[in-house]
Amino acid sequence: MLNIVVARRGEELRWIDDLPEHCAVTVYSDDTSLGVALDVTRPVELVRLPGMHEVGELYLAHLARPVTGGTTGHTVFTPGDPLAVCPDFLALLEAADLWEAVQPLTQTRPSETSPNIPLAETRDWLADLPVSPVRFDLRSWAPLGGFDRTLYRLRERYRQAHGLSTAQHPAVHFLQGCHLDALARTVAEHDLGVRDSGLLFAVQQSRLVAWQSEHGPVLPQVAQWLRQDPAHPRIWDQFWLHLFGLPLVRLDTLTPVPTADPADADLHDPWPEEDFSLSRALATIDDTLARLAPPPLSPPRSRPSALQIARAAATSRLTRAERKELEELSERAAQAFRAGDLQYAVACARLALQQAEQHTASRFTLAMALAALGQREQALEQFEQLLQTDGSAANGVRVPDRTATLSRTQ
Repeated sequence: MLNIVVARRGEELRWIDDLPEHCAVTVYSDDTSLGVALDVTRPVELVRLPGMHEVGELYLAHLARPVTGGTTGHTVFTPGDPLAVCPDFLALLEAADLWEAVQPLTQTRPSETSPNIPLAETRDWLADLPVSPVRFDLRSWAPLGGFDRTLYRLRERYRQAHGLSTAQHPAVHFLQGCHLDALARTVAEHDLGVRDSGLLFAVQQSRLVAWQSEHGPVLPQVAQWLRQDPAHPRIWDQFWLHLFGLPLVRLDTLTPVPTADPADADLHDPWPEEDFSLSRALATIDDTLARLAPPPLSPPRSRPSALQIARAAATSRLTRAERKELEELSERAAQAFRAGDLQYAVACARLALQQAEQHTASRFTLAMALAALGQREQALEQFEQLLQTDGSAANGVRVPDRTATLSRTQ
């Protein structure tokens, strides 16, 4: 059973008639829909809200009502035209058995919303259907591998409006304003989040019921906080997936934990060399991620970074066909890693690096896959090479595409 919650702001809803029979539909409509006929033939529940509302505010109206439909299946939250952000929306509904407890569903190509985000770094898969969640830095709200000028200005405006210093965490401050202190503490302890750029996602019904039972009393305070500033609903939209428990990411989770008191160790060599190297490698990765989203205030003709020069040099020597094959191998490696096929991920990443040794995404996937396989020394070597720019490229043998048969682990 799927419960479809539609946030309608004047859109045509004829697509509702094409939904599978096992879907129950509730439409939340604001004043932008006045005069637009609800031209559907199947039964729907219509809830009209006076005034003008953002999509997230219409979702909150649903959360404020008692949850119906039992505790099985999922609730799908969708804007008025889901096909605009997910052309395969109806097919994804048929693949609901592959969904996670909190499942982003937007398929919009990054080039349409955030043109600087590489497709291979944002695409996930449900069987052979792609979805495109956006990984972002929790402090700057910038997407990994790109820059979102609108969110940058939104963050700066929020800092100025609330008098926050550069040391204060804007997301933590915002969530505390929503009276979601537990989520604020969790965000403070992590580095990366995941958002759905099209606000099209699904939540397991049992998780939705549990969340509503625990957090329902604070929904009036959340609604009041969102009304205080026109920018607040946009900020709130960054955290929908984590609101329902999608895990956040902490970059130092691989940092080795000392097994002995440092005070008892040799002051000149308190840690084994391999541990120090791994920590240093992780620090360079953190620095690289930070530099992938530079501030927009630098002069247009400013000198490019060493990382940008290295990437340009690595790809400029390839033909168009070779660059396409390189990106396919890199994407295939990332898909296999997410699906748990670690050996295949290693094979694809190594072949990509044979074509372009400075291809950062492939080397990072290789390092993570080796680490997951327990090959720590080889993983460490790959981490250490992430910022090196020398080396030669060699011809590779094409790996057959097996990722179409991979399904996401549950």
